[in-house]
Amino acid sequence: MGFQNYRRFRSIDRRRCVEGFEVLYPRFLVPPGYKLHGWESLTYYASAVRTIDRLRGKFPFDLIHAHFSYPDGWVAARLGRRYGVPIVITEHAPWKPWMDNYPRVLKQASWAFHECAFHVGVSALVRDEVKCFVGDSEKLRVIPCGVDGSVFTLSHEPRESKKQILFAGAIRPTKGVDVLLQAMRMLVQRGRHETLTIVGESYYQSYQVEYNRIRQMAADLGLQDRVQFVGGKSQAELARDMQRSSLLVLPSRKESLGMVLAESLACGTPVVATRCGGPEDIVTDQVGVLVEPENPLALADGIERVLNRPGGFDPIALRSYALDRFSWDRISKQYLELYGQAVARQNQNYA
Repeated sequence: MGFQNYRRFRSIDRRRCVEGFEVLYPRFLVPPGYKLHGWESLTYYASAVRTIDRLRGKFPFDLIHAHFSYPDGWVAARLGRRYGVPIVITEHAPWKPWMDNYPRVLKQASWAFHECAFHVGVSALVRDEVKCFVGDSEKLRVIPCGVDGSVFTLSHEPRESKKQILFAGAIRPTKGVDVLLQAMRMLVQRGRHETLTIVGESYYQSYQVEYNRIRQMAADLGLQDRVQFVGGKSQAELARDMQRSSLLVLPSRKESLGMVLAESLACGTPVVATRCGGPEDIVTDQVGVLVEPENPLALADGIERVLNRPGGFDPIALRSYALDRFSWDRISKQYLELYGQAVARQNQNYA
C-alpha cells in the first residue's frame, strides 16, 4: 500500500505548459515517512541542478524564488551560490513544532535563511515563528498569498435563500473538522436547518485515516442528512460553492494563513474562523467572526451570529475588502519590488 501511494507521483508530467509558461517537474527520491526527512534536500538538489544547468544556458535568470524554506529554500540557496544570483524564500508553513523535532532540517533552513536576500512569511505568525529560531532581521517580510479575483467572484443569488455552511480544505487533524461537526450538532439541536458541505480530499495516507474518522464521527453524531462530503474540487467549482453558501468556516487548530477565507470573501461570502495564527491577518468584525480554537460551543455561537444577520455583510464590501488586501495585482507588485531590491543588492556586492 505504501509503495503504491508513492508510485502515483510517477503520473505527474515532467513538463507542462501553463498559460504560456514552461513548468518543469524534475524527479527526485523521497524516502517514506520522516526518518530521513533531513536528507531530502540532497536528492532534491542532485536532481534539480541538472535541469537548471540546462535551463541556465538558454535563460540567464537574475533571481531564484523558492517556496518553503526546506527543502526548497536550501536547494535554492545552493543554486544561488552556483550561479551567483540572489534568493528570495517564501515560507508557507509555521516552524513550530516542525523545526523543534528535526534539528538537521532546522540547520539547513537556518543556513538558507542567512543565504537569502529576503525571507517572506505568508502571515505574521509564520514570520514570528521563523524569528524565534533565527533572530530578528531586516530581511524578514510578510506578504500573503493572492486571490484570483477573476475566479472567485460575486454571486447574484440573494443571500437570504442560502442554507449551506461550507468548509474547504485538506481533511487532516489540524483543520479541526471534528470540532466543526460538534458545533454543527449543537446548531441542529438549536433548531437550525442549514446543511454543512465539506470540500476537500486526503491525498496522504495519514490524512485518509482522519477523513475516515470524520465520516464516522458525522454518522455517530446523527448528522448523515446534514453533512455532505463532496471531495476535492477545482478552483472554479469551489468558487461556485462559496457563492451558494451562507458562510465559510475554517475551524483550524493552527493555520499559517488560511487563503480560503480571503477567497470566500472575494465571492462576497462572510467567514468564521479560529484565532489560530493566520486567520487573524484576514478576519475582522467587518467580514466575519473569530473564535477560540478547540471550542465547539464558541464555534457554534460564531456561526449562528453570522447566520442571524444575513443582511449584515454586504457582498460588494466583502469582495472589496478581500481584493484590496489580497488581489494578485497587489501581491505581485510587492514581490516585484522585493525582487528589484534583491538584484540591486547583489549587483552592489559584485561591483
